[in-house]
Parts: sequence; structure tokens; C-alpha cells
Amino acid sequence: MPTAGAFAARLSEVAVSNAASTDYTSATYVAVEKVKNPNFRGTQDTAEASNNDSGGNKEFVATWKSAEITFEMVADENATGQEHLWTSWASGEIRAFRLRPRGDSSGERQIRMLGTVTNIEEVMSDTDVARYRVTIQRTGTQTRDTQ
Repeated sequence: MPTAGAFAARLSEVAVSNAASTDYTSATYVAVEKVKNPNFRGTQDTAEASNNDSGGNKEFVATWKSAEITFEMVADENATGQEHLWTSWASGEIRAFRLRPRGDSSGERQIRMLGTVTNIEEVMSDTDVARYRVTIQRTGTQTRDTQ
């Protein structure tokens, strides 16, 4: 396994607040252990706004935005961050979440938001390690800023 070069230390980080939260900027975050393939997906709905001045062309305006973070993780019964996800899902709590695509490096970009765990799936196989698939649905807005 390479230890240096262009891709060294480029590990994504997903973190969750250690309790229910109403503010993602001052939350105390706990890294979720053994995360694989995290994704942030933001969508923008539109509504048709065509009128008689549209020249026969449909026109659209931006309306509602939504976002979610999805990822897999290797199951670890002793992992504190993973247990925070399970607690959040079981109680329906809103928590603060943070995604750092390039890991915990100063100057890199991060996404922070409030959200709720809407899906947590335990995947077991005879030939593979147990893992979880997780979906977090954003509530409110998110911030994309520098660490």
C-alpha cells in the first residue's frame, strides 16, 4: 500500500455530533469510524414559470433544495461514532453532521449540516465483513466552508 505521493492522506471523514443538536457550527463532533465511499448529493427543484412572453419556450425558476449524505462503513460494535448514528436513528434525533472529502486537513473544504439518519442498513454476508449503509437527510441549510 502506498504511503506517499499525490493520494497520501486523502481519506474522507464523516463526523456526527455527540448529542441532539440545533447548531452545526458549535457542535462537538465525533468521527464515524471505518467509513467507505461517502457521498454528498444536493438537489434543486424547479417550477415552471412560462407565460405568454416566453416565446413558446418553457421557463423554470429554482424552488426547493434538499441534500443527503450517504456512505458505507465496516461494522464495529466498539466504535463510538457508529453508536451515535444508531442512537440518532433509533430516537429520530436531529444531529449535526460534517463531511470532509479530503480528511481532517487544515485549509480543506468541508460540508456541515443538521440532519437525521433516515436509513441504516446492516449488510451481512458469509464471504465478506459486516458493514452498514447509512443515509442522512439534511434539514434546513448546509454550509460549505474551509476547515
